Amino acid sequence: MKKLLVYQAWLIWIVSASFYAYEFFIRISPSVMVSNLGYDLGLDHLMIGYLSGVYYWAYAILQIPVGILLDRYGTKRLLVVAAVMVALGCYLFSIAQHADLLIIGRLLMGAGSAFSFVGCLKLASLWFSNRQFAIVAGLTNLLGVIGALIGEGPLAELVKHWGWRDSMLYIGIVGLFISLLIALLVKDGPRVFGCPNQKQCRKRHQLLVGLRRVAGCRQSWVVALFGGLIVAPIAAFTELWSVPYLTVAYQLDKPEAAFLSSFVFVGIGVGAPLHGWLSGRLNKRKPQLFYGALVALVSLACVIYLPVFNDFLLGALLFIFGFASSSMILCFAINREYHPDWASGVVVGFTNMLVMLSGTVFQPFVGRLLDGLLHASTGELVAYRWAFLALPICQGLAMIMTRFIKETGCQSYKRRG
Repeated sequence: MKKLLVYQAWLIWIVSASFYAYEFFIRISPSVMVSNLGYDLGLDHLMIGYLSGVYYWAYAILQIPVGILLDRYGTKRLLVVAAVMVALGCYLFSIAQHADLLIIGRLLMGAGSAFSFVGCLKLASLWFSNRQFAIVAGLTNLLGVIGALIGEGPLAELVKHWGWRDSMLYIGIVGLFISLLIALLVKDGPRVFGCPNQKQCRKRHQLLVGLRRVAGCRQSWVVALFGGLIVAPIAAFTELWSVPYLTVAYQLDKPEAAFLSSFVFVGIGVGAPLHGWLSGRLNKRKPQLFYGALVALVSLACVIYLPVFNDFLLGALLFIFGFASSSMILCFAINREYHPDWASGVVVGFTNMLVMLSGTVFQPFVGRLLDGLLHASTGELVAYRWAFLALPICQGLAMIMTRFIKETGCQSYKRRG
């Protein structure tokens, strides 16, 4: 019976993590459509930045409500509805003839996607042990990276041959299929932590005890803000502006630039589960946060500001940037270890909200800087390099913030008393 539960746990995780992979794929899809959207609908860099960033606004704002809903009502039903919302957003995006409908479509995508990562980790908190949680979180990130890889090179080819409208329509159909898988295979969990009875659990959530507890903890904010500072360069550079930058800086065509950019996600996919495993072996999480931020800063600065004429070296630097940045996955484990298990949905939602807000800010911010610099007759390559200056600054600030993070020793709230 116990062995059957183990198999069931991994099956449920794979299905829920596939929704996260799908969400990640959709999140970065505008990066290979920049020129198409600009040509077909007359959108400038700022509007494309807003179009991509509005997804993050919906995603980030809903993280805490999503966490509360998951803790209160369970995961399965909400994930089914969320996947359908994403599919509907893709359909609206595919038929849009003006920016307003594009924005509505992206808002729906972001709102539905807000349930994916939090829902997957909520299920992981119910089906896996505390020591396994960081590894499962890393593997979840790996599935997300697979979605991102498909969203770079392969999607660029798809858009090239089928156009962006048909591509988004077919992507929406995939979302409906995922919602069906969730409805058939996912269960909310073999146990519910912490609440002695359902009546008490309802009372706690009605009073928003979990939210007050998490938001009132200084460490929750510090850890989540660290994660946001590390994710900002990934959101602004890799998920939107890397492909157009690489085509300008290294004279690559779009599929080649998308292929090289995807090395960042390969690094994240390899690094996230390794960071989770290594921190468990060392019984420490904090050192990996500091050194991850340092290596990410150096590698990204080399890509942007040094002449890298070798494609192999460029790909290696992008891989290292992703690998080092993936240490931020430990933020979810650290914040979970600060709080009791019955509030795990709120913990993940709160952390993910602050992490994802970086995308809402930095994607349009970089777009605005680019438009301003280009209007000032600055060369395109110089404009990119000046606009990207904010990204290594974020990584440097993240390094400073590690001084204020308290080590948990990989021990749960219950074990630490």
